[in-house]
Amino acid sequence: MQAQTDSDEQTKRLPRFFSSLRFRLMLWYLLILGIVLCVFSTAIYVLEEHTLYQSLDTLLMTTVGPVASSYNPQTGQVVETNTSVLVILQNPQGQFTQVSPSVPSSALPALRLSLTRLTGWGNNLLWDSHGSSFLSTSPHGQALFFTSTEVTFLSQIDLNGGSSYAVKRFTITNQQNQLLSLLYIGVPSGDIPEQLQQLLVTLVVATPLVVLFSSTGGYWLAERATRPVQTITRTAQAISETDLHQRLNLRQHDEMGELAATFDRMLDRLESAFERQQQFTADASHELRTPLSIVRAEAERVLHRPHTSQEYVQALAIISQENQRMTRLVNDLLILARADQGQSVLTCERVDLSEIVVDAAENLAQQAALNAIEIRLVGLDELVVWGDRLYLTQLCINLLENAITYSAGVGKHVEVRLDHQQHYARLQVIDEGPGIEAAHLPHLFERFYRVDQSRKHMLPTVHMSSPSGSGLGLSIVRWIVDQHGGSIQVHSSPGKGSIFEVYLPF
Repeated sequence: MQAQTDSDEQTKRLPRFFSSLRFRLMLWYLLILGIVLCVFSTAIYVLEEHTLYQSLDTLLMTTVGPVASSYNPQTGQVVETNTSVLVILQNPQGQFTQVSPSVPSSALPALRLSLTRLTGWGNNLLWDSHGSSFLSTSPHGQALFFTSTEVTFLSQIDLNGGSSYAVKRFTITNQQNQLLSLLYIGVPSGDIPEQLQQLLVTLVVATPLVVLFSSTGGYWLAERATRPVQTITRTAQAISETDLHQRLNLRQHDEMGELAATFDRMLDRLESAFERQQQFTADASHELRTPLSIVRAEAERVLHRPHTSQEYVQALAIISQENQRMTRLVNDLLILARADQGQSVLTCERVDLSEIVVDAAENLAQQAALNAIEIRLVGLDELVVWGDRLYLTQLCINLLENAITYSAGVGKHVEVRLDHQQHYARLQVIDEGPGIEAAHLPHLFERFYRVDQSRKHMLPTVHMSSPSGSGLGLSIVRWIVDQHGGSIQVHSSPGKGSIFEVYLPF
């Protein structure tokens, strides 16, 4: 059974290997390397062939000059000065008029046959070059033209002595364009064909071997290049919805390092969002549990035994106020939930911000009076902004209610100022509360955040005007300000109250 399992695993592993990124990278690497090596080998062979045979062609053109200057049209012969150079002269009738002494008589039939093939463009093509022509003067002062064919072929001739020659043919004509002779100039070609053959074999054998041995290096490079991807994969597999603490920390300054850093930053955002969600759920549950507990306690108290009418009224007032508290909390949660999902749509129009401030102050006048707080309005000239009247009203109410709540029992005034600063309308809400320490200022607009974490929900009475806040008011304020393209700032210090400044564009 174990053997069958191992066999199945091996069967699955091979397709995964051939479809893996490492294999494809190695395959592309080998393909490109093979093409480059083939092109490089071909270039080396062609360049070497060109160099070797071009040197022979140059040598032949250099050799023919002294030989041509000694040509005698009357005898059809030349004066040979270099014994290593093959010189053959042939008259228009095809008869040899001169053959180098190095050519034995027994080799003349084979030589005649080779020259016949050469005349017919030959069978052993070594190199082709453009035709050339030059003028030479014979010892008798006659001007002669030595011309090679437009496309001249260098042919290899093997003599009995074992020497191999590269031969070039020239036609000798006079000024009347009359053919006088055919001149064949040959120089030893050495072992050029063998050298080229050895080079070809070396390149043909070496290229596949290099590609084969490079496959190991290519696989190693591909494996090394994809190692960060494997690390990312393993880390992603190890992360669960309750454990977002793991990080890659590759410390590489390349594309993979940038990808890993982006992945780590994404995990940071996810972990932060997950923690906020957990905290938000816990805070919301706590905020809802408190009024529900109060409602149940009051209901059980009045149902346990008969009470006076005044006690029933007080119990109903407490239940009503806790209902208001839960209703507001649920409404605030709904606003933030819609804001997070992008479902809240602002209906913007030209609105007078001073009218909105006055309406908000009137709505909270009773609550401020019950807490012995006076709301002062300063600089309420007409100031028109582009915004949603409903949300801007809620912004002002939340700021005023926050100021009244924290000024109760400490201060006597809450001041609201409205003026313009360059291209912005500035709304200031100034309270005389206990102030806020600097450590709390960056967190004021977080959901359910309270400066005094020990504050408990106070049991309402029939004389209370409103239940305590839920910790969502300032979060909603910041969202409204952001949606209107504005900004909000807080200035506060312990014992000196707080100033909330809102800037809204015109």
